[in-house]
Amino acid sequence: MCNYCDPSTGQPLQKVKEASYFFRMSKYHERLVEHIEANPGFIRPENQWNFILTRLKGDKLRDLSISRTTFSHGVPVPEGFEQNHVMYVWFDALTNYLTGVDALGACNEDGPRNEPLRKLWPADLHIIGKDILWFHTVIWPCILMSAEIPLPKCVFAHGFVNDKEGKKMSKSVGNTVDPHDVLDMFEVDSFRWYLCREAPYGGELAFSEENMREMHNADLVKTLGNLVQRVTKLCGAKGYCDGVIPDVPPPETPVLDFEKVRGEYTVEMEKYALEGGANVAMQACRDVNGYLTEEEPWKKKGDEFTEYRKIVVRATLEAVYAVAHLLLPFIPRGASDIFDKLNTEPRSLRALDPGLRNLAVGTKVDVGDILYAVNQSEEEKKLGKAQTSKNKKASYEEAQRLKKERKAREVAASKAAQGKGAAADQPEFTKIDIRVGQITKVWNHPEADKLFCEEIDVGEDSGHRQIASGLREHYTLEEMQDRKVLVVCNLKAAKIVGFSSNGMVLAAKVGSSPYKRLFTYSSASLCADTTWLYF
Repeated sequence: MCNYCDPSTGQPLQKVKEASYFFRMSKYHERLVEHIEANPGFIRPENQWNFILTRLKGDKLRDLSISRTTFSHGVPVPEGFEQNHVMYVWFDALTNYLTGVDALGACNEDGPRNEPLRKLWPADLHIIGKDILWFHTVIWPCILMSAEIPLPKCVFAHGFVNDKEGKKMSKSVGNTVDPHDVLDMFEVDSFRWYLCREAPYGGELAFSEENMREMHNADLVKTLGNLVQRVTKLCGAKGYCDGVIPDVPPPETPVLDFEKVRGEYTVEMEKYALEGGANVAMQACRDVNGYLTEEEPWKKKGDEFTEYRKIVVRATLEAVYAVAHLLLPFIPRGASDIFDKLNTEPRSLRALDPGLRNLAVGTKVDVGDILYAVNQSEEEKKLGKAQTSKNKKASYEEAQRLKKERKAREVAASKAAQGKGAAADQPEFTKIDIRVGQITKVWNHPEADKLFCEEIDVGEDSGHRQIASGLREHYTLEEMQDRKVLVVCNLKAAKIVGFSSNGMVLAAKVGSSPYKRLFTYSSASLCADTTWLYF
């Protein structure tokens, strides 16, 4: 919060006074802290667990106003209370998690039990947006504790899908993306794969149609699709396997250490790190592709290499079948097509033979259609048609040139926007947009030991900026929280160790000291004030 304004809309807060019933939330402060400390997996990711626990230890819970009298729309308070009160929307809304599964009946030892629904509460996993974390990890648990109802086992807070520059999507800004429009250009598998693999664990996603197209073509077309098409065609080619799974021994060197791959995948998925699980699965695809390319069975001609060719093809098919199980949660259509091509149903991940002998000898293998087609932008389609009329030979270099030109146009447009209105003889340094910002949230980067991740209010209507800064060796989390800092606001968004950073916090070394210090200025500065620096 900055200058008593709503952080999302910028609208000034209003001070009101009205009669209200209160929930004695303060009574459960110590019990809640003990529960969170005793259950590190209760709030995920870890940085959110740290954030809630730090806030609770720094500020005792107060009683919560749970009714309103200044308006009548809403759910009335229960019988026996003054009927001019309606329930505070969040207090009422949270209880729907219970009524939807008849949890009160399922958990009540003295009353009737609804056995089919009993297993649904407490929830194993509750997925929410990070902006409503407090309601679901503090207010909601206190309500459940007051009624002696079990708490959810885990609450996972996901980040936001922002625009390609890392800014929060907003209708007023005009940077929203309609998923229906996206699905007109991409199939569902591509959309799912991009959202799961591009977003860091519990972090933000800077949505980019160009990035999704590149990921679709690189992962689903060139890596997975090419692998499946090559090996199924080889299986049916003359001198190979006659289109069925051959009865041959496994290769001396396994295609994959599937036991290890399955273990790494399971670790990521069990902590809900979809990005990590997707990366393990795609790396396995690359490894299988590498095996087939390195063995080159098509170069081993003659009857003396017949068994060798069959061994390589079956080993590759077996690996493809196993890896398809890893891909199934992300691209269900494509993974199901692989099972159909191999005419073998999927099974439990734990039931797969780590030695990669899961396909029955004699099972027919179908080539069928390609898994995924190359996705082109409208510009690439137009250029492709013009190119075809002149020269049918596709050029990798041409595709790279187009990519560089597009990047150059984006950079030029960004520079033009940054320098708009500047005089021709204006010094470059004075074009930097430096503003006062207040750090509203700070946490340790989960993968980089020297980085903080911060949300900083610089007074923009689009909301707070996310910025990474290498200050962990110089400041503590407590020293950074709520601090006013100088922020360079007109830098292009950059991904730093998986975190989308949209700006830079100014700091410098003083004299011969090895420590970086943040710039200081008048404490009266307000968020969004332009700041002059003197050297």
